[in-house]
Amino acid sequence: MTTAAIDIIVPVWNNPFEARTCLASLLSCIGHARLIIVNNGCNRESELMLEEFFEPLGDQVIYMTMERNIGFVPAVNRALERSDADWAMVIRPNGSVDGPWLPSLMAALEQNQAGIITLLCKPAFKLSPLFTKAHCGLLETSDISFAALLLSRTMRKQIGAFDETLDGGYWCLQDYRHRTESQGYHTWLVPDAVITSPDPIQLGSDKRRKSLEQLSEQTVTARWGTSARYAVYFPRETDPDCLTASIQTLLLSCRKGNRFAVYLHRRQFSQATAQGFCCLHTGLELHKLSSLTPLRDLKRRVTTLRERYPELLTIKGVDGIPFPGEKSAASLTTLDIRY
Repeated sequence: MTTAAIDIIVPVWNNPFEARTCLASLLSCIGHARLIIVNNGCNRESELMLEEFFEPLGDQVIYMTMERNIGFVPAVNRALERSDADWAMVIRPNGSVDGPWLPSLMAALEQNQAGIITLLCKPAFKLSPLFTKAHCGLLETSDISFAALLLSRTMRKQIGAFDETLDGGYWCLQDYRHRTESQGYHTWLVPDAVITSPDPIQLGSDKRRKSLEQLSEQTVTARWGTSARYAVYFPRETDPDCLTASIQTLLLSCRKGNRFAVYLHRRQFSQATAQGFCCLHTGLELHKLSSLTPLRDLKRRVTTLRERYPELLTIKGVDGIPFPGEKSAASLTTLDIRY
């Protein structure tokens, strides 16, 4: 069999109607990609649906059967072991994709050191209007979901499988993303490729699930540290080369999961936009200050942001020049940017 460029993995556990809808939406636009369908301990009704679906596909599908429901993440890991394509894509079976999303993803494969590529997963993630206004076709991101993940085989061979001892959701994914970044691979978002995928139904007791989430958070934090949200101000007299170097420092910190609201004067913002800095990372948002009253505008914006995020920290863009109204603002050099 010729190795497929992309294997698309769909673990299914009952809910035959939504699973069929998901599979049908994929089949209409996947081209020559291969499906790996995992029957994760389905009941007979769901098994019959899957058999009816995959039998006409011949070599374009691999069908795997688990004797019982082993869990979503273990099912994904078993399917990844079977995948021999350059890229494997995980799709949650309650999702539905629309439009020609595969060509957009294929273009993203060419990005330097791409390890993970994700679609824009709605309604879980909302892209800031700043990126939409800048017409960003591709951004790095720290926001990923099992709704849709495209994983490099080269990267997977280096870092291994998802950690099945974690929560199977947010913390499991953040651990995997940190492992990816720590080996020099990056995570990319294709905003034009959209998947609609509601949150999955949670099984088991709330108490047990919350306990696992807490333990997972503790484990991931111990491994990789905590992330933070910052506001950064660059004074008007900032040298253009210094601004460029500082933005690259912020990008490195974004890859560790930190988020930055960067406040720039009009000319600085124009420079940053011309260099494509508006479309670097979903955790790096550039804001243009008022031309007439920039410092008053800065204070208002930081106050509003802190009301939303009380844990907000402030950073001086240039050492020796204060952040107006923020006596405790730290230096840019204090950021943790390396794994």
